[in-house]
Amino acid sequence: MDGMRTRCTIMHRILTKKFIQHAVANKAWDIGNKIIYEMCAKYPAHTADDAIIAKIWIIGRAYSAAIERRRKSKVQGNGDSFYEKNVAQTIRRLDIDKWFQISSTSSSTDVLLKTHWHLTRLFEKISGLEKRSLASKYLHFHFPNYFYIFDSRAQKALRQLVGRRPKVKKHDRAYAKFFCGCEALRAEIKLAHDIELDPRNLDKVL
Repeated sequence: MDGMRTRCTIMHRILTKKFIQHAVANKAWDIGNKIIYEMCAKYPAHTADDAIIAKIWIIGRAYSAAIERRRKSKVQGNGDSFYEKNVAQTIRRLDIDKWFQISSTSSSTDVLLKTHWHLTRLFEKISGLEKRSLASKYLHFHFPNYFYIFDSRAQKALRQLVGRRPKVKKHDRAYAKFFCGCEALRAEIKLAHDIELDPRNLDKVL
């Protein structure tokens, strides 16, 4: 109980209304992100290699989560050939649009976490490494109101602000715990300051 009170005190001390408003008002990266959102909206499907390559390449490079950062012993190919033969062909062959279609029609936490888990496993198959962060960012740009951006910076900040979260026994546990923490923090900010944050603006705050 004392631990929960301490975390609530920390949250209210750090995340003042002024701090949140200042963080959300930062527009430095808005144009760059807007271009990526527009790209994913214009090319939402995964049926053409060039569209798949563009989205994976640009999101991965822009957010320091490039899929080519991998264990070389697990995969074949380098540079352009890796994207053309490994990335694009694998994603197209596995028809990930069926997962995306389900997510586009449901905001159920279980459905969203399952989609993230599917994509994380697919990226691991391609790269030989967990690509939890890339999966979250890729999904966020396709579904900006549903998926939270996961990285070590946001994860560390969230741990300092949010207390105990429900244990998740399925899907990708690390992302599921992070997702539930983000949901809890959004609710707390709404309650404390009457500010409604979407996933992008919550990322700015974190």
